[in-house]
Amino acid sequence: MSAVELQNLLISKISEIDDEAFLTAINTVLNEKSENIENYNLDLQKSEEDIINGNVFTHNQVLEKITEPLKNSVIEFPIK
Repeated sequence: MSAVELQNLLISKISEIDDEAFLTAINTVLNEKSENIENYNLDLQKSEEDIINGNVFTHNQVLEKITEPLKNSVIEFPIK
């Protein structure tokens, strides 16, 4: 089934629903899906900007930052 066929099927089924609460629930799901996609795309864009601007750390750099204060302590840190 193509996307257009599926859209038409859903439109047909939704147009037969008289239950306002159910229609509100469908609307909420669709709105949240749209907002989540928009937020996801914004997050991706911000991440790409961070990479371009050099605002990132490698995994090893992060491990070094968090283990450095522990090097002279009695506490052992298991990550190598």
